[in-house]
Amino acid sequence: MRPPAHQRLPAPRGALALRLALVTLTLSLIQGCAAVTVQAPPEPDDPVTVALLDHGRHSSLVLPTENADIWRRYSYGDWAFYVERRTGPLVGLAGLFLPTRGGLGRQTLTGPELAGAVEHQLRVPLEELYPLIVTRERVTRLREELEAIWETGNDDRAQSTEWDMAFVEHPESYTLLNNSNRMVARWLQALEIDVSRPPILSNWHVEPP
Repeated sequence: MRPPAHQRLPAPRGALALRLALVTLTLSLIQGCAAVTVQAPPEPDDPVTVALLDHGRHSSLVLPTENADIWRRYSYGDWAFYVERRTGPLVGLAGLFLPTRGGLGRQTLTGPELAGAVEHQLRVPLEELYPLIVTRERVTRLREELEAIWETGNDDRAQSTEWDMAFVEHPESYTLLNNSNRMVARWLQALEIDVSRPPILSNWHVEPP
């Protein structure tokens, strides 16, 4: 029999925080199951093509460079999981509930055609490639921002043979609410691509401009 309400001891603060975190996680995952709609701008000036890559659980973004035959794929993730390959449950929970070290990944792809470069040189799983046409100026600005982060950490970069990417430390911490898919959504918005809401999972739906 439960004691009367006035005789019950209050739950420890740690337990309350854990319950709140679990409720937040549950609500976020429920929302995250629905597809996130993206829509490129109509008739962009000086158009170029970028590619949103859906890898199943996470996403990455491919940008053109000034060289027509060179492409750069960027991704963001938890350093312990993606770079150090510590994939145990405790590391996974830490990445969900606690701010952890974030990593910016970069891979260089070569070839005159974007889809072909991705198809033949990508080693990680790929469920879908979404080409999006945007303004070249926006691409240049975003690429320069990402390259500035890369140059800052270049001396301490880590090579990942698992992902066939090199990683540097990203200035922003990784959390559930700042995971790879949310970071990619922010990059898309920097290209003036409309994103219906911040994603949790890699579940995208592309609408025509």
